[in-house]
Amino acid sequence: MKIYIADYAGFCFGVKRAVEIAEGALSQLNKGEKIYSLGPLVHNPQVVDKFNEKGIKVINNADEIDDGKIIIRSHGISGKLQKRLEDKNLQLIDGTCPYVKSVHNKVNKYHEDGYKIVIIGDKNHPEVIGINGWCNDEAIIINKEDEAENMPNYDKICIVSQTTNTQEKFQKLSDIIAKKGKEVKIFNTICNATNQRQSACEELAKKVEAMIVIGGHHSSNTNKLAEISKKYCSNVYHIETHDELPLHEISKFNTVGITAGASTPDWIIEEVYKKMTEIMEKTNAVLTGEDSTQEQDHNPAEGSTQVQDSKQAESSGEIVNSAEPEDSVQIDNSGVNNNDFGSMDSFANELPTIYGGAIVKGTVVKITDEEVFVDIGWKSEGVIPLDELSSTKVLDINDIVKVGD
Repeated sequence: MKIYIADYAGFCFGVKRAVEIAEGALSQLNKGEKIYSLGPLVHNPQVVDKFNEKGIKVINNADEIDDGKIIIRSHGISGKLQKRLEDKNLQLIDGTCPYVKSVHNKVNKYHEDGYKIVIIGDKNHPEVIGINGWCNDEAIIINKEDEAENMPNYDKICIVSQTTNTQEKFQKLSDIIAKKGKEVKIFNTICNATNQRQSACEELAKKVEAMIVIGGHHSSNTNKLAEISKKYCSNVYHIETHDELPLHEISKFNTVGITAGASTPDWIIEEVYKKMTEIMEKTNAVLTGEDSTQEQDHNPAEGSTQVQDSKQAESSGEIVNSAEPEDSVQIDNSGVNNNDFGSMDSFANELPTIYGGAIVKGTVVKITDEEVFVDIGWKSEGVIPLDELSSTKVLDINDIVKVGD
């Protein structure tokens, strides 16, 4: 069996930022202070449960509280709700994703300029609800082709997207909506991280026999990854945790891909990966003849693996380098994205090896006047001084990079 992990699996920049903001707020909490999140911080019940254990209580209505600190999750909220919270003298801790915040600003501007705002997305998704709040809840929300076809005509239309939409869906619906106005502004506000995640998922799904998609069952972006996987792969398993892995089914595949939604933390991906290695360890025990009686008596429903054919039986069953013969049990970590959760080696050794001269991938997380801070999945961030950022003279760092690159 070969295991591939997609690039850009796990926490996106916006979710990671919201989680770090929440952790920072907890660390500064004084004794007796109360802290809440307005709705689940991220669309992952395991992450929400961990924060609940640490003291962040989830509320669904601002009227439930009169004092304390309240975290605005990465999905954002409407301007009206923000003002109402401020009027209650609650201390707001804004975890809204900067990309979502930019959609708010765009919608607010064009609404004031007399454009009819059209949001392509799910009307029940908290991000879409928040966006709609920045145009006085007067947007038309389109999620299907027939809704776009039946939309009335307007003189001026401004089209934006839920940041987790697929490019295919946005293109198809915006093409239809564009015919409904005399003057139409189209803004593809799908997050770049979403594009990268979905593209990597598609490429991986095309070359494996089975795909494991890790993330909350109510997570919009995770469900879209599952949809994309099903287009190109016949065997797709959407799970939240390693406990949901159908080990007996997965053991029959030679190639398995793993991807994860933007709200899925590293530790859940690691647990799934470790569980997958158990399949190979069991296979190794069978192929080498160890504990064969126990293996035969083992209940298949509990995750036993079986020898599929004589070619497989010739394999040593060891975890080996991908340069070894194809009938060996292998882990291919060439698709690992170091930015999101380190290399596969980090699962075994906690941290990837960083050495002078190495070329590593990273995400810009902070910019100052003199340097750029880059998350490379290690114990500390990489720092790029201004004079090392470009071979030509740089007057303004923001002309070269931005947070999220």
